[in-house]
Amino acid sequence: MMHSNSLDNASTQSLLTVINGILDESIERKKGEIPHRVVYLLRKVVQEIERRLCIQAEHIRNQNTIIKTREEKYLSKIKALQVLVNGTNEENQMTVNLLQVVKEEKSQIEERQKLSEQNVVRLIKEKENAENMISSLKEEMEEMNRLHKQQLDQFEIKTKQMEEKLATKVKEFELHVLRSNMKIEEVETTYQQKSQLWNKKENIFHNYMNSQQLYVKGLNISSRSIKSDMYAFQMKWRDEMSNLGSNLKCLVDAADNYHKVLAENQKLFNEVQELRGNIRVYCRVRPFLPGQDKQSTTIDYIGESGELLISNPLKQGKDGQRMFKFNKVFSSFASQADVFSDTQPLIRSVLDGFNVCIFAYGQTGSGKTYTMSGPSTSKKDWGVNYRALNDLFDISLNRRNIFSYEVGVQMVEIYNEQVRDLLSNKVAQKRLGIWSTSQPNGLVLPDASLYPVKSTSDVLDLMEIGLANRAVGATALNERSSRSHSILTVHVRGVDVKTGSISRGCLHLVDLAGSERVERSEATGDRLKEAQHINKSLSALGDVIFALAQKNAHVPYRNSKLTQVLQSSLGGQAKTLMFVQINPDVESYSETISTLKFAERVSGVELGAARSNKDGKDIKELLEQVSSLKDTISRKDMEIEQLQVTKDKDKPPSSAVDNHGSIMLR
Repeated sequence: MMHSNSLDNASTQSLLTVINGILDESIERKKGEIPHRVVYLLRKVVQEIERRLCIQAEHIRNQNTIIKTREEKYLSKIKALQVLVNGTNEENQMTVNLLQVVKEEKSQIEERQKLSEQNVVRLIKEKENAENMISSLKEEMEEMNRLHKQQLDQFEIKTKQMEEKLATKVKEFELHVLRSNMKIEEVETTYQQKSQLWNKKENIFHNYMNSQQLYVKGLNISSRSIKSDMYAFQMKWRDEMSNLGSNLKCLVDAADNYHKVLAENQKLFNEVQELRGNIRVYCRVRPFLPGQDKQSTTIDYIGESGELLISNPLKQGKDGQRMFKFNKVFSSFASQADVFSDTQPLIRSVLDGFNVCIFAYGQTGSGKTYTMSGPSTSKKDWGVNYRALNDLFDISLNRRNIFSYEVGVQMVEIYNEQVRDLLSNKVAQKRLGIWSTSQPNGLVLPDASLYPVKSTSDVLDLMEIGLANRAVGATALNERSSRSHSILTVHVRGVDVKTGSISRGCLHLVDLAGSERVERSEATGDRLKEAQHINKSLSALGDVIFALAQKNAHVPYRNSKLTQVLQSSLGGQAKTLMFVQINPDVESYSETISTLKFAERVSGVELGAARSNKDGKDIKELLEQVSSLKDTISRKDMEIEQLQVTKDKDKPPSSAVDNHGSIMLR
């Protein structure tokens, strides 16, 4: 900002700029206070502008007077020149030129006059603007003074209030200090009293510590004597543990030998059963379905040697329990591979020229089709059918340098006492007749489609066709219940490459329809008719099994198509295995007991030794094998008796024996 002593030398434009700057600064401050020196400076600037405007106005009036004087002179000259117009041409020409000059000067003077007038008008406007600015600045100054006065009044009021509050707080602080002094005196008094009390307690504690030190010395003496006693007891305990360890090792060795002998006996028992021709029975427990109560089960115990204990939910104690014994019992946790591993040796004998029949029996929804076919065609879920055929192809591939095999597949079903070809394009129209069961291949259905297969994939394709054509229906017990008996027959013809001898084997894989009670399955219409035929054929199968178990002269095979088809497998010359499927839920208890009773009768049927369908079979070799097996059984029985005697001699005390026995039972 310019100083006041330099206003005379400053231009008018700079003075206006100063005023605008001051005004802008006042606008930015809004309602702030404007200093008195700024107001003074504004007054000075405005006075200087007024002085200059007066000077310029006086100068413009003088200029106008001079212009009028010159204009009068020029007019007089023009009149003189007009008088001389009548003179010579040269004088006229000079006069015209002079007149032209005069006119130009006159136009210049007029322009200067216009500019002067414009400057006067502009200065008048600037003066008015300056006066307006001055008036607005005065108003703003008055407003700022008024606001400043209000702020001073408010500040004085707040100052008074703060002084009053400060005085109140000072009084409160003085009161607080007074109370604190009183509390300090009370605390000092209490401290003195407690100090005296703690001094008394310290004396009591010192006396107590002295007595305790004497007591600890007595304890140290007692501890030394106890340590010597404990050392003697440890030595005695170590000797007893050493003796117990040796006895326990003897028991473990005896238990290992017992399990080995038990496994060998089981193997020999199976071989004896094969020689006697008994139907092998494997029981499989279906897992609980989603939504069923896993706590309520009829399965009480499953033994390693084929024991199965069933509990009646309506009876308590031994009266509600019943024990069954089969060749093998698979729990609900057994996988498809576990089930097939025990079936595998029986399957492989088909390549040696034997007839083998495997069928699944049980109530509807117990898992028969799951065991025989599996839930899907993935290798992990394969059932006995797929695994058996895959195993046959693997073995035939390994024996390709010794034997040449030809494998053919038939797949039929017995639906409402009618035999139907599942691999035919016209399953519903084609009805098949049953040939004599005395044929060498067991089941002979010449009208059924026989497809040669080279690999497991060929069989999978055929079985998918057969399963798609099979009769199924929904019941209250099973959403997809098999409504027919399915029979997959695999014919194997083997030729010895060196001798040229021919062997013929036949594998029947039978998935029976589920037995059911009509009131539980809620079957009506076609489902009722199907259930009646299914129950009739299964009842006929039970009559045949009962007649075979009783060794009756007449066996009623012709009472059902199912028993006619299975005659060669049930009546001899074949190795037969039955999977009995049961439900573990309490609601199926009566069906479970009925199924297990039927399986128990089946396990007692003796079919006689199976015969191989080979040309030039040596009977002497088989008799020598039988005598060798009998000798082996007698030796094993003697070893078992010796182990039992050794076990009785090495028995530990009764409590240890009881604990070990309870562990073995678990």
